[in-house]
Amino acid sequence: MNKQITIYNANIVTPTEVIENGTIRIDQGRIVDIAREAPMEIREQDINASGKWVTPGFIDSHSDAIELELEPRPGSNFPVEVSFYELEKKLVGEGITTIYHSLSLLEDHASKWIRCTDTVLDVIDDIKRLALGQHLIRHKTHLRYEITNVAAVEKVQKLIKDNKIDQLSFMDHTPGQGQFRDLELHKKFLMEHRHHTEEEAEQLMNDSVKQKKLEPHVLQALADLAHERRIPIASHDDDTVEKLAVVKEWNTSISEFPIELDVAKQAKEMGLFVVMGAPNALLGKSHSNNLSAMEAVNHDVVDIFCSDYYPSSLLHAVFKLYHQNMPISQAINLVTLNPAKALNLDDEVGSIEIGKKADLLLISEDDRRPVIEVVLVNGNVVCEMNYQQPVQAFQESEVG
Repeated sequence: MNKQITIYNANIVTPTEVIENGTIRIDQGRIVDIAREAPMEIREQDINASGKWVTPGFIDSHSDAIELELEPRPGSNFPVEVSFYELEKKLVGEGITTIYHSLSLLEDHASKWIRCTDTVLDVIDDIKRLALGQHLIRHKTHLRYEITNVAAVEKVQKLIKDNKIDQLSFMDHTPGQGQFRDLELHKKFLMEHRHHTEEEAEQLMNDSVKQKKLEPHVLQALADLAHERRIPIASHDDDTVEKLAVVKEWNTSISEFPIELDVAKQAKEMGLFVVMGAPNALLGKSHSNNLSAMEAVNHDVVDIFCSDYYPSSLLHAVFKLYHQNMPISQAINLVTLNPAKALNLDDEVGSIEIGKKADLLLISEDDRRPVIEVVLVNGNVVCEMNYQQPVQAFQESEVG
């Protein structure tokens, strides 16, 4: 399928500038030339971008979407062969060409089936298996290891040794710290979103506080094992500068969702990639009443946007920043080059540069609404959306 193809008349978004009316030449799935003028020859397979933005494909470092696809309602557990391929079609339509499926290894008998230890292990195996077959985009796994799941240590070690995971993050969702530092807000979340009574929510919180956690030396050993195999390590919901000092000892390179601005600033100063949720940026606030992504952006401490729980947020958050006067190259880097660097992918993808794989998006704008029209992976068109013109436009055309 890999063939020579040229995209011309494009506004090419590079890491540092926009090349207006530029041309990208692709051969055998890679970018072989970037020019500032029109091609000398136009062939049938070439693409006229007609002035649209051409950007790298988005790299989503943290997406829970697979969980909802597998279990859209409690007790409704869909086959992974259905969920994987159906989700993939949604993701490619949002411009995501590399996805890190985030799977939470909560405990053996978690209240959510999708977060039970055995389920997570099976799903990781299935994703790795299915990603080797027919697929549209690049699939990676991101294991979110809850440090209260002390029984799963050997299983996590095996996943690392068997090269089953592509990113590892350590989580602690104990009430009273991290994401759930506001106890009343956490109780409200359990009641409204998990449908517990107030008494049940309080009991769950009390039980959670009493849970045993992994010893520091065990966490260090897991982190060392992952680091030896060049698996990027992320901390999660950093809420103090002291915690950053601890996670830095684990060779952590990514700080996901810091809770306070001062913590985000310190993470940045320590050389960590700071990740914030694109839904947070799009909505203008955190659903957990923590650090606003837009506040963090305004203080220049955000390196990466991830979709977290809403895949389409990447596209719209980026263009929100662009229309608020952030240079489009800088905005696009948040979902392309920067995550590629953090995840050790930047030799191959993440930017429009000669030699890199041709994962590309053609994006138009309807007023200020970004519209993805064409998606290429490895230089192949894997998604094309041909929007219909309004009926009135056709009628006017016929009259004319």
